[in-house]
Amino acid sequence: MEEFNVQKQSSLKADKWTRRVLSLHPKLGIAAITDRGRPEDRFHECMRVSSMQIWPQYNKKHVKESFSSMEVMLTVRMKGIPAKVGVREKQSATGPVKIYRYTMKGPEAEKHTWMLRFNNYEDFEKAVNLVQSMQTVENNSLVRYGETHRPEEGCEGVTDEVEVEEFLPRPVMYGNVEDELAPIRAQWQQARPK
Repeated sequence: MEEFNVQKQSSLKADKWTRRVLSLHPKLGIAAITDRGRPEDRFHECMRVSSMQIWPQYNKKHVKESFSSMEVMLTVRMKGIPAKVGVREKQSATGPVKIYRYTMKGPEAEKHTWMLRFNNYEDFEKAVNLVQSMQTVENNSLVRYGETHRPEEGCEGVTDEVEVEEFLPRPVMYGNVEDELAPIRAQWQQARPK
């Protein structure tokens, strides 16, 4: 899991932020955060990430600072279904390997929502790209129609409609992430000391 030092907004006071460690596992689509007083408890609160918004996608009401400030630009709003993460070590030819697993409540469960602030643009961009690589799956099946080309005797071929039932994968983040990051990157480059 990749780890990042972040600040998490209090769920009771929007102007109160506490230091935490955020862990991301892009293949499992899991985010975990430490308790404010116990940084060694890496899985204090965990979620299966369902969506993440970066500045300016989230609503201004979610932050108290100036919406055009650098600290707000380095803030994300992450939502997901609560999960429990377990870790065990397994020996391999190259040494011990950590194996992560998770269980989660159904999609009807109340979602976690975290406002997280990164300390620098580099960590912010790396975390955004990790989350972007996650895929979430809707719990509802979807009937999709697609075209298939099958050869017909004595003919060139016939286009036929096929019905496919499957789970609907969808991205955790919408839009072109590079385009969304460009103004934040430009502001960071202007604001940071040379």
